[in-house]
Parts: sequence; structure tokens; C-alpha cells
Amino acid sequence: MPHEFAAYLKANPGYHRIMKQIGEKYESLGHLGGTIRLDKMTDAEREVLRSLFKKNYLQKSASFAVEKFISAFAATRYEGVDFEEMLASYFGEKLSWKKDVKSQYDDEKSRCFGEIIEVFKESPGALWLTDLLKNRNNAYPILSMKYNEDPEHLRRLLTQVCIGLNQCVAKPQKVRLALFASQMTRDPHAFDMNREGGRLLLYALSAYYRLNYPKNAEAQMELLYKAGLIYDEVSNYTIGRGLQAFAGDKIHSGWVGFAELGEPLHLSLWNIGMIDRVACVKNRVFVFENPTVFSEIAGLMEDRPCSLICSVGNVKVATLLLLDKIVQSGGMIYYGGDFDPEGLIIADKLKKRYGEKLVLWHFTPEDYERIKSKKKISESRLKKMDGLLSPELKKLAKVIRSSGFSAYQELLVDVYLNDIEKLN
Repeated sequence: MPHEFAAYLKANPGYHRIMKQIGEKYESLGHLGGTIRLDKMTDAEREVLRSLFKKNYLQKSASFAVEKFISAFAATRYEGVDFEEMLASYFGEKLSWKKDVKSQYDDEKSRCFGEIIEVFKESPGALWLTDLLKNRNNAYPILSMKYNEDPEHLRRLLTQVCIGLNQCVAKPQKVRLALFASQMTRDPHAFDMNREGGRLLLYALSAYYRLNYPKNAEAQMELLYKAGLIYDEVSNYTIGRGLQAFAGDKIHSGWVGFAELGEPLHLSLWNIGMIDRVACVKNRVFVFENPTVFSEIAGLMEDRPCSLICSVGNVKVATLLLLDKIVQSGGMIYYGGDFDPEGLIIADKLKKRYGEKLVLWHFTPEDYERIKSKKKISESRLKKMDGLLSPELKKLAKVIRSSGFSAYQELLVDVYLNDIEKLN
């Protein structure tokens, strides 16, 4: 990735003078810092700055901090890339510092991190910092940049994150993230996902659980929930029908009423967090990606018993936790979705999570050919299927690539309905 990042910057003339000055600053200061100044800016440079900093640059000159330039890539695919390694790739050689500057810088940086590690000794927080400093992975590029900006601010930030990490993995009891942050730091927003503390806590948790850093909101919420931290528990929801829930050995009366009436029930992360297990009709639940298909099946089944779930497109944490509880209670999942790259990726994620407890329901080349649409799939979207793991879905993806058209599960309603009636 550092080489790809360097190639991207080299390809745009608007970055050339910026990178030259960053290299010079790096060699003179011994770290990534200082201020860049562009006089007599070119149109290409103006466009680069507008794209990075989200404002127009109509003047002849502009100046900005190196840290600000690096931070501008935080929300891009290059987030987390080691900027020093990228510089070496960009210039074709490792940049050299003045020896006395480098020695002093290394000593001070090692002392700063060493003092924090000593405070937390053999705790998860200390082990996280020790590992990332040794291997220069995980949040290392961010910590290195933050150290250059303000070592004392970084010290306070890492202290908060280590305290938070140690507490939530030691006692993973369900607690709202804002309340947890208040208890740990006296600031309810300290671990918000758009704050430095929140991002670093996610890096620390991903290292603790040996997972990749979560790149999207759903994956972030799932990781937090794994550590007992609840974020956005009301708007994160799924839809169920014909499900019975139990808190301990006691049946949940609210779920009972909807199940008896055969009506859909919106289930938030809050609702699902209050129950221990979920029972399905005949120990089977039929899951649909598409709300229209779910509603049609639910309506056609009328007052006949069957358990249904609608994941409402991309699978939310609420859906995953509900399915977890169903599987833990001995249930089988039948999952049906669309025949396009996004639909297959969702199905693949679920198959990876639930294995033999999940049936890829009508994800066959024959089903695809029966309902194939005339909607063309772009090459960029088709490429998304390269990472599929399920043999069944790989086989289907090959057919979809060859055809180039998507297919949608609305046309399988009669097939789904026939299966449900047979199985129930």
C-alpha cells in the first residue's frame, strides 16, 4: 500500500512541489512536521488543495501544516499507511536525517511510549502498545503522526484508550458507549467514532480480538458490541416475524403478541440485547435481503406459522446478533438475496459466519438464469466478487461475470413460498 500511495501522488502534478517540501522538512527536522508554502500556485495544485481541505484556493499562495496534509487522507483508502515508508517509495530511497536530530528524536519518542507502557505494565493496553511499536502495525502510523504534532496530547489520549481497553475487555458487560466514556474520561464523547479516542479504541480492540480494523460503521458497531459497548442501539434494527424470545427461562410477552398475530416486529439492538435466546417455528428462519420480498411472503402466509427475518439490505449488527441467538438456540438459517455483487458479498459474509447452520437458499446458476434481468453490471462492480470464499457463490459469480447482468429475488417469491410451505 505505501508503494500504491506513492504512485498515486506521483501521478498528479499537483502534489509534486508539496512532496518535495515534505521530504526536505523531514530530513531537516527528523520527523514529519513543519509548514508547506506554495507560491504562484498552479491550477493542479489548487485542485489538490481543494480536494484535500474542502475549500477553494483562489489566492496566488497558500500554506498549511504537514500534519494537516497527512490527516486529510484519513478518510481515504490510504488511511493508516505508514507515511515514512511512502516517502521512501516516492523518492526511491530512504530519506536520511541529521544523526544528532534522529538520535534525540528516537530517544524522546521511545521514552514517551515506554513510560505509558510501564504505567499499564502487562495489561491488554500495554501489550497492544508494545506489539504495535515492535511491528509498526495497527495504529502505529497514526500514533507516530500524533506524537509529532503534540507528544503530551498523545500521552493523555493513549492513557484514556488504555484505561478504556483494559476495563471493557476485563468486564464485557453491556454499557452504552457514551456512559462508558464518561466513566473512563469524564467526557461522554471521548470514544465517539469521529474522534481520535474512538478510532484508537477500535484499533486497540481489533488487536485484542485479533481482527482487522473495521472499515465501515456496521463493522465498528459489531466490534464495540463484542467488547460490551453499545453504540446507536435504537436506529440499528432488523425486522422479524414469527419469533419467540426468552429472557432466561421466561418468555418475552411483547414478542409473543406479534408472533401470535403473525405481524412483523421492528427489533432494535436494544430489544435484542435484552433477551437470551430466540425460538423459531420448526427451528427454521427464512431470511430475506429485500423488504418487498419479506412483506410479500409474510402477507401470503397470513396466519400460518413461519419465522421470517428481513435484513434490510446490508446486514446490520442487530440482524447478526438476532441470528447469533437463533443459531445458539439450535435454529437453521435459510438466506435468500439478490444476484449481484453486493448481494453475493452479503451472502458470503453470512456463510462465513454461520457455516453449516446457514443454507444459501436458491443461490444457484439455474435460479439466476430463470430470473436474469437486463440490467448490466459494471466491470468495477463485477470485480468486487473476486474475494468470495464460498464455493457455491464462486460458482454463481462465474456465471454472473460471464453474463454481465444482475437478477433480483422479487421474481423468486413463488419459489420461496413453495419451499416454506413444504418445510413448515
